[in-house]
Amino acid sequence: MKTFNIKALFKLGGCVVEKILVEEVGVQVKMRADGRCKPSCPDCGARLKEHRKGHLAVFDLPLAEKTAVWITLPVIQGRCRPCGRFITQRPPEVHPFRDATWRFMRRVATWASVCPASTVAAMFSISESTVRRYEMDILQTDLPQPLLDDLEVLLVDEKSVRKGHGYVTIVLNGRSGELLHMAEGKKKESLESFFARLTDDQKRSIRAVCIDRNGAYRAVINEQVPHADVIHDRFHLIANLNAALDEVRRSEWHRAKEGGKRVIKGSRYLLTRGRENLDEQAKDRLIELVRLNERLSTAYILKEDFRWIYAAAKSAEEAQRKLSGWCEAAISTGLAPLGKFARGLLRDLPAAAAFFKHRVTS
Repeated sequence: MKTFNIKALFKLGGCVVEKILVEEVGVQVKMRADGRCKPSCPDCGARLKEHRKGHLAVFDLPLAEKTAVWITLPVIQGRCRPCGRFITQRPPEVHPFRDATWRFMRRVATWASVCPASTVAAMFSISESTVRRYEMDILQTDLPQPLLDDLEVLLVDEKSVRKGHGYVTIVLNGRSGELLHMAEGKKKESLESFFARLTDDQKRSIRAVCIDRNGAYRAVINEQVPHADVIHDRFHLIANLNAALDEVRRSEWHRAKEGGKRVIKGSRYLLTRGRENLDEQAKDRLIELVRLNERLSTAYILKEDFRWIYAAAKSAEEAQRKLSGWCEAAISTGLAPLGKFARGLLRDLPAAAAFFKHRVTS
């Protein structure tokens, strides 16, 4: 039987294995510079004049039962005279600024796609935040660039990604669902950076953009693709209406006497959920609630009428006519939250009705 040298498992460009130490806490692989390989500039290929040397320890794949394996390797900083800058050269198998090999990061990212970050962190003796960073790095490196030709419909939305209201702006292909763009923040600049990547021909192919009622996004769309229809997303509109309905509910709770308060308390989801999603007990409670409170009954009926318009309208023209009538009815009720929502909807009625032309939602 032929036995291969264990050192062959650790091949890094420009380095050779000096010794391998197996300890109780893990395996340490010590490497030295390969004298046959001279550092060179990755841009122009010129030989680097050595400025200073150092050492770096990076994580590598587990070996047998040892989950902690790290490689100590020499790092050389040199100056490229043609480019006029200093370059710190690492082996190509090592991430340029993470203390890990690419193969270790890919193994972590593969497990992270099927397991919770806490499980993967325990498996490889690293932190959960490190698991997430590795996964993001690998996704950004390995995923192919999105196709930006022949785009017809874009879906634009912001998502909260961390505690403390950290947001990212996301752009999806409305036909395929492919992620096209993601940028920190929810201001104009976050969406402008997407359109900056498009050519004039690519912009001309866009027929519609679906957004919430974010004024910053609307301004960018009007500037970059003025020919495209703006669609106010149906989901966001219904969520805004439900928020107005809940304001009415809270107002009625404060106005009610003790018996009325007991009926109204805890009824938020009875009012905002679709009737078809309620069980029999919840339906009986809803009937009692709207029977005892006229203002809540009016608000609930208007909410259901709004949902019915989105379910039944056959064209943008029909929807615009029915939504206009709905807005007038909502304003006439004198319920301030519904009136505010209706007046805002009237200002952008074509954008709300555009849903019935393109039938897309984020």
